[in-house]
Amino acid sequence: MEAQTVRSVDLYLGAAPLLETRVVEGLVAFGKKHPGWRFSLRQAGFRYTRAWLKRNRTDGVLLAVGGESQEPVLRREGIPYVRLLQPDLRRPEDVMVDDVAIGACGADFFLRQGFRRCVFCGVGTNWSDRRRQGFERRLAGAGVSCAVYSFPFSDVAHWQFGPAADGRLRRLVRSLPTGTAILAAHDALAKRIIDASLREGRRIPQEIAVLGVGNHALLCLVSPVPISSVETRVPVATFRAAERLEALFAGREIRQPELVTPYGVVARASTETRLYGEGIVATVCREIEAAVGRGETDLTAALSRHAMSRRTLDRRFQRYAGRTVAAEIREARLRRARELMEAGTIPLTQIAAACGFADLSHMGRLFRRRYGQSPRDFLNTR
Repeated sequence: MEAQTVRSVDLYLGAAPLLETRVVEGLVAFGKKHPGWRFSLRQAGFRYTRAWLKRNRTDGVLLAVGGESQEPVLRREGIPYVRLLQPDLRRPEDVMVDDVAIGACGADFFLRQGFRRCVFCGVGTNWSDRRRQGFERRLAGAGVSCAVYSFPFSDVAHWQFGPAADGRLRRLVRSLPTGTAILAAHDALAKRIIDASLREGRRIPQEIAVLGVGNHALLCLVSPVPISSVETRVPVATFRAAERLEALFAGREIRQPELVTPYGVVARASTETRLYGEGIVATVCREIEAAVGRGETDLTAALSRHAMSRRTLDRRFQRYAGRTVAAEIREARLRRARELMEAGTIPLTQIAAACGFADLSHMGRLFRRRYGQSPRDFLNTR
C-alpha cells in the first residue's frame, strides 16, 4: 500500500469567529478523503514570522477572513496559500461565496412566498453591499421595490453591534407595515431584528418575516423565533479551497478564482407565512411542492384543476412570484432532489426518476446550472 502523504496545513481565521464551525465542517469533509492532512487553527492575534515558520512545519495555509496581513510573509517564505472568504477576489486561487447570488436567493424565497413589501438590512461591509445588490436586482426584475437600511458592525472582526443599533432597529421595526419581509445581510443582524421586533410587540413572522444569511446554527436556533437563513455553503467553499491548496502542492496551474453559489434557504419559524398578492399563485405553489414531495412526476393534474389557461397562470406567476410555472416546477424538483441527496438513502438515478427528471444526465445539467456543481460532487462535499 502506498504511504499516505502527510501535510501540515494551517487554517488562519483572523476575524469572524462565528465562521469557525462552518469552515471546520468543510475541513472535516476534506480530511475524510485526505487522512494524511493535519490541520491547525490560527486565530486573531497570531502572526507568522520567518523565525516561526522555520521552527514549525507549515506546508500550506488556508488564509480565511481577516488574514490579509499575513500574505507578505507567506509569499517571502514561499509558503503556498489560498485566500478563503476574503473581501474580494485578487488571486486565481481565491475562493469565496457568491454574495450577489446570495441576495438573489433571498429575493427568490420572498417572491415565492408572495411578499411585495421587502426590506434589506445591511451591516456596512462590501460583502453586505453585494448581497444588497443581488436582492434589489432580483426584486426589481419581478417589479418589487426594496427599502434599504444600514446597521454597520461596531466591531467588524467579531460581527458585533454597538448599543446605538438597538434603538435604530426598534424604530425601524416599529415603523414597518404588517406583511413586510426583511433580508438581513447576516444571521447576527437577523437575530437583533427579531429581538427588537419582539420588544416592540411585533409578531414574527405574522407581521414581519425575517430571513438571515449564513445558516449559523448557534444564532438561528437560539433565537426566540428560530431564524430562516440562506445556506451560503461555507463548508463547500472551504473544501474547494483545500482542493486548490492540494493543486498548488502538486504544481498544477489554477487559472481563475471560484465563486461558490448558495443552495437556497433553510426555512425555520421566522418566515413561516405566505402572503401572495393573489391566492391562486400561493395555492399552485403549495400544490407543486406537495406533489413533488410525494414523488409525482406528472404535474398536469395539479395545474389543470384551476379554471384558467396556462398562459394566464404564467402571467400571474411572473407578476407575483417573478418566474413562470415551469420554472417553479423545476426549482421544486431541484430542491427535492437536493433533500434526497442529503438524506443519502437512494441512488442518484432513482432520485432523478422520483423528482420527475428525464434521466440522471438531465438532472445533472440542471443541478450544476443551479448549484454550481454536479450531484456527485455535492454528495462528496456535503
